[in-house]
Amino acid sequence: MVVGEKTRTEVFLVKLFAVVPLLALAAAVPFVWGWGLGWTDVALAIGFYFLTGLGVTIGFHRYFTHGAFKASRGLRIVLAVAGSMAIQGPVIGWVADHRRHHAYADRDGDPHSPWRYGTSAAALVKGFWLAHMSWLSTGRRPTRGASRPTCSPTATSSGSTARSPRSAWSPCLPRR
Repeated sequence: MVVGEKTRTEVFLVKLFAVVPLLALAAAVPFVWGWGLGWTDVALAIGFYFLTGLGVTIGFHRYFTHGAFKASRGLRIVLAVAGSMAIQGPVIGWVADHRRHHAYADRDGDPHSPWRYGTSAAALVKGFWLAHMSWLSTGRRPTRGASRPTCSPTATSSGSTARSPRSAWSPCLPRR
């Protein structure tokens, strides 16, 4: 197997991990419709899904991580709040993790790689779970095999908008 290529089983498992939760949600809707789930709930879920999605993709990713465009202070605040509503951590930590992801894509040190523990089904489940969910509840950053991320106050494209207590900067500070 050429480095970087995935077997059919590996590709199937990653797709399965992405599709099964959506199918489970779709299957549950008929059972709870009218007993706490109605059109208002669906509209709110869709609206907040798009709002937080835009906050993460346009705000956290395109603006704060890559500085892809210029934004007024008000827009920076709106993007930071909308992205934060996705519960993926503070802007500065998200930017540091995502820059590390770009630097180490699918290699040791990539915080989002499901391949970090190997290529067996069990290793893929463990890697996928840590990279996408476990770090949210445990506070553990999913890193391995690389030095800490390189960050600075300019990590958010504008040192004045995203301010954070020292604890949020800790992944970016030198070890003591």
